[in-house]
Amino acid sequence: MAAPIGNTNAVKGKMFYDRLRKALTQEPHRLEKIVGQLITQAEMGEAWAVKEIIDRLDGKAVQTNQVENSDGTPLLSGIQVMFVKPQDA
Repeated sequence: MAAPIGNTNAVKGKMFYDRLRKALTQEPHRLEKIVGQLITQAEMGEAWAVKEIIDRLDGKAVQTNQVENSDGTPLLSGIQVMFVKPQDA
């Protein structure tokens, strides 16, 4: 479902992103410090930091769903489009 007309959440998010990117571009040593702290936390065994690094390097894992019949066989599905003249309906 799309956002309602007049919703400005995306614009607000973009403003924050733009300001953060500008600040870190102007002072790259701050970004280096943040990255260093993230690595340090991962080395200390912080699961959230390890996960963040893995997600950034390898990408987030894609969730897969497999639908099958009660006997374990794949559930076959499909869509058939049939055009019918009104007088034949």
